[in-house]
Amino acid sequence: MRKRMFCWVAVGLLMLFASGCGRSGAEPVIEEEAVSVQVEQATLGSIRETVAFSGEVAAGSEVQVMPKAGGRIIRVTAAVGQEVRKGELLVELEARELTMAVRQAEAAVEMARANLQNAKTGGALAQLQAAVRQTEASYNNAQTILRRMEMLYSEGAIALQQLESARLQVEVAGSQASLAREQLAIFERGEGQAQVLEAQVRQAEVGLEMAQLNLSNARILSPVSGLVVAITAEPGNLASPGLPLVTLAGLDGVTVTARLTEQAVGLFSLGMAVEAEVPAIGVTLQGEVREVAPGAVAGNRSFLVKAQVPAADGLRAGMFARLRLVAAESAGAVLLPRMAVLEQEGRHFVFTVKDGKAVRREVTVGLQDEQFTEILTGFAAGEKVITAGQQFLEDGTTVRFEEGGEI
Repeated sequence: MRKRMFCWVAVGLLMLFASGCGRSGAEPVIEEEAVSVQVEQATLGSIRETVAFSGEVAAGSEVQVMPKAGGRIIRVTAAVGQEVRKGELLVELEARELTMAVRQAEAAVEMARANLQNAKTGGALAQLQAAVRQTEASYNNAQTILRRMEMLYSEGAIALQQLESARLQVEVAGSQASLAREQLAIFERGEGQAQVLEAQVRQAEVGLEMAQLNLSNARILSPVSGLVVAITAEPGNLASPGLPLVTLAGLDGVTVTARLTEQAVGLFSLGMAVEAEVPAIGVTLQGEVREVAPGAVAGNRSFLVKAQVPAADGLRAGMFARLRLVAAESAGAVLLPRMAVLEQEGRHFVFTVKDGKAVRREVTVGLQDEQFTEILTGFAAGEKVITAGQQFLEDGTTVRFEEGGEI
């Protein structure tokens, strides 16, 4: 009896063990999770591929306004950032001595004309003698001023230009005195008195024109219309010829200058249309190549290219700019969003959807711009391509469309 019960217990344990082993060895079935994607259709359109180079905005044209004669500055009417017109007053110099010189020249003209009239009616000899005395006195006075200027120059109190001006005045005064003495001698010999006096009138008139010109030079006018970008003139300071007082930028646009490599400079030619993007003010301007350097900049083997572009609100010299050139263009091209085209080991591919599965397709690409890629082979206009989620796909991956999408 005990032996029979033991057998039944053993059989029951074996059945229980077999049943437990069967349950533990079964593997659960796991469903594949679908990847959420978005799709778009391939379109037909035009595309152009551009190349961009870093550049800098500069004034299109600059004019440095310099005085024609020296003098003390008494007034500055221009201000940095001000737009001025041609002929507008910028700086004014002290003109008291120049005004007196004009009056003196006017008197000389009157005297010369009176001398000519007297010669026709008599009394010319006295006039010529007076002219000799006047010119000799002017010559002596010029010599006295020159000696004083030489002393001041040796002490460092004046510039060399002022000393040279005094020397020139001595030469002019000496020539006038010599001419007056010669004219008097000719008159005393009775040779061509009327012609001499007529020459004196012409000489005096030229002297008056020169004095008036010097006086007008005390008012420094804008030679062109432009924008004031720099001023070095200050009231009370001395202005000297050759030293700029005001710098003007032209109103005909600005220049974008780029430094290019020897490989890139060959893409540009004079008159070529380009684009200039200025990120600081968020504009892209249409321009034209105005200068292509024939040689490299010394020391860095770069080539300068300058393009002129129109002025724009907020555009300032020194701003960063990108000079963009159209390298190639294609019309009627099959276009896909750039994000849809993937690359692996130099080969390009996209994903489409068929029966809820991702299908990988290799394509040949052409031109590219900031948004689209041209597809040369492997895809046709109107076909749908995955544009979001494709980075997580493999060929055959189950996909589902985001809300609102359709397979």
